[in-house]
Amino acid sequence: MAGADSGPSRISQYSMQIECPECQKKMILHVGLTGEAKNNPLKCPGCGTEFVPLVPGPVVGGPFQLNG
Repeated sequence: MAGADSGPSRISQYSMQIECPECQKKMILHVGLTGEAKNNPLKCPGCGTEFVPLVPGPVVGGPFQLNG
């Protein structure tokens, strides 16, 4: 989804990999590129830990577990 445009507002978005601070599970987020850092509270799909990754825009999808 890197560089894809979404919806009528035409926000560019990309995928980024993050890691849970508790269980180190790697996961993928889809992030809107707005140039403004956002604090987006998330829940790890692996262990359920809530954490706030700093990403460069709003989370538009995820977190999604990586296979393997």
